[in-house]
Amino acid sequence: MASLTAVALVCSLKSSPAGSSSDLLARQVLDELAEHDVTGEVIRVVDHDIRPGVSADEGDGDEWPAVRARVTGADILLFATPTWVGHMSSVAQRVLERLDAECRKPTTPDDPPCSARSP
Repeated sequence: MASLTAVALVCSLKSSPAGSSSDLLARQVLDELAEHDVTGEVIRVVDHDIRPGVSADEGDGDEWPAVRARVTGADILLFATPTWVGHMSSVAQRVLERLDAECRKPTTPDDPPCSARSP
């Protein structure tokens, strides 16, 4: 059986290398997954130029396509965000908006939006 891979999207408002509780939490989860032969990586979203929009590529300079490739290539997606006044961070909201492009592409005509996909 091939080992699984995980990507943790950390939606902290703090750029690297500043401390972040969301980053710490994501790394702790990835450490636990590693004990089950899951290889993981952390992507701190705010360190990338992720343009606003709901498509897979918002044009020149948009770094979402590279992040998206790492997300879609993973078996597990971990989404870590702080809460601000009871809401996810604005960075997390932007990521969800960009992931909307994935929800619009069913793998078969009978798939509901954002259905589970198998390789």
